[in-house]
Amino acid sequence: MRVKSTRRRGWIYWLPALAVMALIFALSSQSGLRVSEDPVIERPIRASAHMFAFATLAACLLFALARGGRPRLRDVVIAFALTVLYGASDELHQSFVPDRNGRIDDVVVDTIGATIGLLIAWLVLAWRARLGAGDRERGERDPSHG
Repeated sequence: MRVKSTRRRGWIYWLPALAVMALIFALSSQSGLRVSEDPVIERPIRASAHMFAFATLAACLLFALARGGRPRLRDVVIAFALTVLYGASDELHQSFVPDRNGRIDDVVVDTIGATIGLLIAWLVLAWRARLGAGDRERGERDPSHG
């Protein structure tokens, strides 16, 4: 019974990733989105925003693939590939938006962000799984599996 209910609720793990993807798409659809006309100010802020957005997306995808548990290397590779592909498709999408352009260097920044996000998510999920294993060894109930 427990396996069926987990399988039925499995789609819930994908909601954060889908929400981040929708937010990225919505922001990419805005023409002329700028913080400043000065490139010295604009570029670092844009790069930081790209890095943060794609780190968040990669972490959410890893969370979904691992279903909140200890991630496998396969989960990390898939999350990385999906994030980089989404970054590339986002830049392609921007090339069709007025006053926007797709940039390969943004895909590179997205890839760096994905790597950082996956590293952090891997550490957090592995740590959570280890704590959960310790609770089970002591006979304590894991509240996330209610």
